[in-house]
Amino acid sequence: MDGFAITFLSVAAYGALHSLLLTGPVRRAAAAVLGEAAYRGVFRLAYNVLATALLAVLLGGIAALPDRELVRMGGVAAAGLWAVRLAGLAVIAHCVRRVGFGRFLGWEHFRAWRRGETVPGPDMEAGELVVEGPYRYVRHPMYTAGAVVLWAQPTWTWNGLAFALAATLYLWLGSLHEERRMLETYGDTYRRYRDRTPAFVPTIPRSGEG
Repeated sequence: MDGFAITFLSVAAYGALHSLLLTGPVRRAAAAVLGEAAYRGVFRLAYNVLATALLAVLLGGIAALPDRELVRMGGVAAAGLWAVRLAGLAVIAHCVRRVGFGRFLGWEHFRAWRRGETVPGPDMEAGELVVEGPYRYVRHPMYTAGAVVLWAQPTWTWNGLAFALAATLYLWLGSLHEERRMLETYGDTYRRYRDRTPAFVPTIPRSGEG
């Protein structure tokens, strides 16, 4: 099996595990084992720490695979693509800031639980549903920006192409899973938001929306 196939399958497996850990049965099992209070305080942080550690292992493994370069852009083209990538990263950072870094990571949940305080947000979500800022124009701005970062590459290799393809597929499938989780957690509030806001391609809301 060559590096392209190994990279694609490895990223796909990571994405499958990433989504599996957030399914209802897994979350309910965690709540049953830990207790509802501890689950709400610990699960989001533990999930993010595990996902980051596994991602580091994944990237290290892919970097060690044999690879071949497909195309390399330079000059103005490369500079333009890097500018697009930086813009995508800026959108992701802004979205995390809108949610709150501590809530996004799960640190605020953990700290509140340790102090015996009310854990922010329903279930293990980051908090109240955010529908302002980039979320006013698209439901998954971090996924859209992530796809931009993935594809605005000035240099492509076979393994890099496999990674981008598998990661893009995961972003789409992961968004479907996230939609179900948001409906389960936020109910009609999310349903109304979903009905008026596109998933990935931003649009300008009509007057009175948002």
